[in-house]
Amino acid sequence: MATAPATFVWSRGALVERELQPHTELLVADSWLVEGSGTVRALDAHRERFLDSVGRAAGDAATIAAATSFWGAAIGRLKAFPQARLFPRVELARLEQGGLELRLRVRLAPRPRTSSVVVSLAGDDPRRVPRIKGPDLEHLIALRGEAQEDGADEIVLLHDGLVVDGSSSALLWWRGETLVAPSGDLARVASVTARSIRLIATATGTRVVEERARPADLEGCELWAVNALHGISVVEQWIDGPALAVRPTRAATWRKRLAALSRPL
Repeated sequence: MATAPATFVWSRGALVERELQPHTELLVADSWLVEGSGTVRALDAHRERFLDSVGRAAGDAATIAAATSFWGAAIGRLKAFPQARLFPRVELARLEQGGLELRLRVRLAPRPRTSSVVVSLAGDDPRRVPRIKGPDLEHLIALRGEAQEDGADEIVLLHDGLVVDGSSSALLWWRGETLVAPSGDLARVASVTARSIRLIATATGTRVVEERARPADLEGCELWAVNALHGISVVEQWIDGPALAVRPTRAATWRKRLAALSRPL
C-alpha cells in the first residue's frame, strides 16, 4: 500500500516516484482535498484551472499536451493511497538546471479549520501574477507564516485599499441574507471553492452581488475564508480590522451543501 508523503515527476510519458529537484520558479500549482473515503469536490474545475494556467505560463502545445496526460496519471496514482485524507499538489516548475517539470506532491491533509483569525497585509497586494496560482505561492506562504506567529491564520490582501483575496483562500461575506464577493475586476486567482459556493447560492435562490469594499465596509458582516482544504472557515476576528458577525449555523448548512458536491476520485 502506498504511503504519503511522496513526490512524483513526469518523465518520458510516465509518472515516476523520486525526490524533486530544486526549482527557480513555481509557474503553476493546484491543490485539492481528497477525503479518506476517496471523494473529491469539484475535481473537474481544478483540472480546468490547472491546464488553463499551464497554457498561460508555458504557452506551447507540447507542454499543454504533456500536462493533460500528466493530470490523468496523477489522479490514477492518488487512487493508490486508499483511506488516507490527502491534500495533493500538482505543479509546473522551472528547474535550476533548466527546463520545465511537471510534478505531483502527495501530502497528508492537516486537520480542517472551521474558524479563522485574519489580519490585513500592510501595503498593496504583493502578487506579481495574481490570476495564476503558483508564481507567488511560496512568497505568500512565507508571509502567512509570519502572520501566524502573531496569532493570525490568514492574511487579507488589499489592492488600493480594497479587499481582494486571502493569502491562501478566497474571501466571501454576508450582508444579511445576501452573499457578497469582491468585484470581478480585481485581479485574483479563480477560486474553485468560491465558485462552487456561488453556484450553490444560485441553485438555492440566494442573492449574490459583488462589491469594491474596504475593510471598514465589512463592519458587522459575516466573513468567510474559503478554499479547497478547509472548505468554509468563519472569520471570528480581524486583527486591527472591522468587528465581524458570526453565525455558525449558517456555515454548518453551507458546509453540508458543499459536501454534497463530492464525488469519487
